[in-house]
Amino acid sequence: MKIALALFKYFPHGGLQRDFMRITLELLKRGHEVTLFTTSFDGVIPEKLQVVFLETKSFTNHGKAAEFEKLFAVAAAGYDVKFGFNRIGGLDFYFAADNCIMSEALTVYPEWFLKLSPRHRSILRQEKNVLAPESATRILYIAEKQKKDYQKFYGTPEERFFYLPPGLNEACFRGKDAEIRRNRKRQEYNIGDDEILLILVGSFFEGKGADRLLRAVAALEGELQKKCRIAIIGNMPRKKCLKLCRSLDIDSGNLIMPGASGEVPDWLLAADLMVHPARKEATGTVIVEALAAGLPVIASSECGFANFAAESGGCALKLPFDQQELNRKLREFLQPEKLAELKESAVLYGSKADFCRRASVAADLLEQFHD
Repeated sequence: MKIALALFKYFPHGGLQRDFMRITLELLKRGHEVTLFTTSFDGVIPEKLQVVFLETKSFTNHGKAAEFEKLFAVAAAGYDVKFGFNRIGGLDFYFAADNCIMSEALTVYPEWFLKLSPRHRSILRQEKNVLAPESATRILYIAEKQKKDYQKFYGTPEERFFYLPPGLNEACFRGKDAEIRRNRKRQEYNIGDDEILLILVGSFFEGKGADRLLRAVAALEGELQKKCRIAIIGNMPRKKCLKLCRSLDIDSGNLIMPGASGEVPDWLLAADLMVHPARKEATGTVIVEALAAGLPVIASSECGFANFAAESGGCALKLPFDQQELNRKLREFLQPEKLAELKESAVLYGSKADFCRRASVAADLLEQFHD
């Protein structure tokens, strides 16, 4: 079947982009004719994937998004299935990578402001085009909170929702060479056997809660804090992280910031605990990536996948977020016996978890729709 995919921008390290690529490769493997409509593609284009670039001329991001929606509607006419990874009217399927914009906007702005703001009016119009009761778009959602918010604000019928389980690259799973890869990465950064490596993965300082992690480390007692090394993997603002470390009296030599990295699976093996206290996160794929590697996790309950952290023996922090709770949990989890127990539990959980079916389930749904 002929499938038109819509993704405004592709770059290799984004969570949405990784999901897009896995689903695309699954569709290609099944023999479908797949065309991507996008404004830019940074990376290697898979064999047999056709890419069509749509040129937008607006000076604003919301203007470009609106243009892209109109251009895609014309360019994708005649395809058997139209599948969007961004909010676009007229789709057959929408991959809901993000939380409900209306829900989040109302926590910051009054409703009258949203109606007056050109940016919010445009973005919310596109969201409504996808989710309104009169739309026929099927919603592929990845966290229960998304579905509840969409139904609360738009009244989207139950029958239009289809759940997608997590979908990881199998390279994330703990293999027989796990200890070798762990030791190699720790030696590369001179991390001692007696040191504890905490890890946070992401590129949005406030959004991913990097400041919350650093404050929790600062609250640790002297010797325990000295034993902690902190790896922040992603395009985090280095100066902002170092400035906060100085203000909190954290030794900046204990902070490791290699930038965006294709070696996240090795970093997960090298670490002893993931702390992901994000302020907003539709899912938090890095949470299940960590568990697949056998790494215990503390996550904020704003993350759609926080339930997996709790089920594995780790922690889903209560709502609303309380810095003191994170401080207590980090101190508790870093006690030697507790940390060993958590690691054992995470390894067992990760070895049994079903974290790889998202792409195949999505492809099944598209094929059932066409049939």
